[in-house]
Amino acid sequence: MYGFGKNKRIVLFDTLMEQVHDDEILAILGHELGHWKLGHTLTNFVVTQAYTGAAFYCFSICYKSTALYEAFGFEGAGVPTMIALLLFFQTLWAPVDKVLSFLLTVHSRRCEFQADKFSADLDMSKDLQSGLCKIHLENLGAMCPDFLYSTYHYSHPPLVERLSAMMMEDKKSK
Repeated sequence: MYGFGKNKRIVLFDTLMEQVHDDEILAILGHELGHWKLGHTLTNFVVTQAYTGAAFYCFSICYKSTALYEAFGFEGAGVPTMIALLLFFQTLWAPVDKVLSFLLTVHSRRCEFQADKFSADLDMSKDLQSGLCKIHLENLGAMCPDFLYSTYHYSHPPLVERLSAMMMEDKKSK
């Protein structure tokens, strides 16, 4: 799911059409529509713009400081902008980026669970579960990765976590 206003698109690749049945495609489509209905695309756009704005605002504050450049052997205030950008993003911004990237990953995973629930609320839980399993097997995804590693690095929750969440929702609704 991507796009805004009248230019929204949901892309289903031809390989998906070969991997799953029609009901599973509808469930996956329900998941993607959940992203749209719940405003995930717009939220992600705003968050990304705020992140970029904050990064360049902090860079603008540090840009005139000669102490950073002198620490790396550059004399005076005549440091090229590209060098200044590289030094800023690789030294000062790097720890901030790690924290913010983790928060963005947590947000992305939360959105995936919400979109799964949206599809499940359309009575497509079983089809979504079987479709996700087929996709996961076909793409050789990690079945049960380390919890901490996947929490930090994976924008989508592991299959086992998604299936567990959907099964718990199914039990609640019965």
